[in-house]
Amino acid sequence: MASEIVHETEVHRQHVRLRIPIAIEIDGQRFTVDDWSLGGFGVLGSLPRRRPGERFRTRLHLPFEDFELGLETEAELVYRLEDESRFGCKFVGLAAGQLALFRYVVDAYLSGEIVSAGDLLAVRARAAGGEPPAGRTVVEGGRRRPLALAARTGAFLLFLAAAAGLAGLAWFGARERWFTVRAETAIVETPVVRVTAPAAGRLRPGEPDPVVAIGAAIGTVQGEGAELAVTSPCECALVEWLAAAGERVEAGQPVALLAAADRPLVVRASVPVRAAGRLAIGDAAEILLPGGGTVRGRIERIDLRPQLLGLASGDPVAAARRPLSVVVLPERPLDFGLLATPVEVRFR
Repeated sequence: MASEIVHETEVHRQHVRLRIPIAIEIDGQRFTVDDWSLGGFGVLGSLPRRRPGERFRTRLHLPFEDFELGLETEAELVYRLEDESRFGCKFVGLAAGQLALFRYVVDAYLSGEIVSAGDLLAVRARAAGGEPPAGRTVVEGGRRRPLALAARTGAFLLFLAAAAGLAGLAWFGARERWFTVRAETAIVETPVVRVTAPAAGRLRPGEPDPVVAIGAAIGTVQGEGAELAVTSPCECALVEWLAAAGERVEAGQPVALLAAADRPLVVRASVPVRAAGRLAIGDAAEILLPGGGTVRGRIERIDLRPQLLGLASGDPVAAARRPLSVVVLPERPLDFGLLATPVEVRFR
């Protein structure tokens, strides 16, 4: 009986896996990618704040010899191992221009043609300004035909445009790496006030308006034979009660936390001390809000109290390592609902 040979079509990956060392930045945290392709990437690490199927903004970093190429894109979490040892994502929404540039750089990198910024320009120059094929340039009576001359002129202009574009990309990558300061942590805040009990007794919290006027009652304290009002010392919003309803409190004990509603919200950012010489009051800042919104702002104050508190501990070396506290005033008012919300801040 003749043997029957059955051919099954092989299923290939859509994109070839690459081992070029790159980094990916997610939620302000930078990861080293060990397995990636033009379709996605895998990381040995933990991403506890995201769930499979969730989309988020990322920044892809391709390191070269003397510059770094950055690519802003969107990714979707495909899987996350239960032991938090590894997760994988796929790229989504890549524009045609981003994908073309991505493929061009990767192909040139794999072939060994790109190592430095100079290599990148040289590769593009050869692609745009090479000699035309034999027989395309015709000389008659010592003159080139106008068509051939126009072709050479167009190629030269194309080369200049490509060189300018690639130089701009190189400068953008260098600026992101060397001229942009990123805050380690940042949070939206406003001045807060602790309201104390006017006398000893049982606390009875009230139901104040969202914004409480100066002198308005937010609750009462039932003392011996008298009920005294707990009043607001400012035009504020109630953040939280510091004592439970019916709890006995003593005179002068903090019972409520209020936030000033008549002053704009600011962002307090923690910045590495090594960046102190690159920041000044009035410098521009970008505040990246949850959900992808961006608000511009200016540095209002650089607070040195963390360093001074460190000096008080008697360890000047430890004090020098403490991060700077930088207060950023947004150019447009932030919604009061963002109070105490963590954000991302960049200084340029």
